[in-house]
Amino acid sequence: MKQKPIWPRLPNAQECAILLLLMIEVRGGEQPVSRVRLSELTLKRLWSRNRLSSEFLEDVQEWLSRGGWTLFFAQNTFAAIKTSAVQNWVRVSSKLIADDLDLVERGEFDFQKYLHLISNENGIANDD
Repeated sequence: MKQKPIWPRLPNAQECAILLLLMIEVRGGEQPVSRVRLSELTLKRLWSRNRLSSEFLEDVQEWLSRGGWTLFFAQNTFAAIKTSAVQNWVRVSSKLIADDLDLVERGEFDFQKYLHLISNENGIANDD
């Protein structure tokens, strides 16, 4: 009798969140970490996946948020940060550029003047 192939069990989104948090905890050891960088390959291996769909990542993100972490994609890598760490960051408000937003609404804002803000010359590194 021919045996059916045994497929690896795919952990669900909740289990994947637990695995990621376990890996972060083990990495931190005695010195807990509040942020980590993760390659796509690491996440695929960790979660036994060939691809990471946006729907699956959203489900994992939901479970991570319950554990106090936020997972996101940052240019060419994934990152996770303890959500409580973000609470101490400087807050910005659209009120700071209210006059500019009025110009945008009237179609008079000069976007060309600020293209440098989204150029690579703004300090965004291309190195891995």
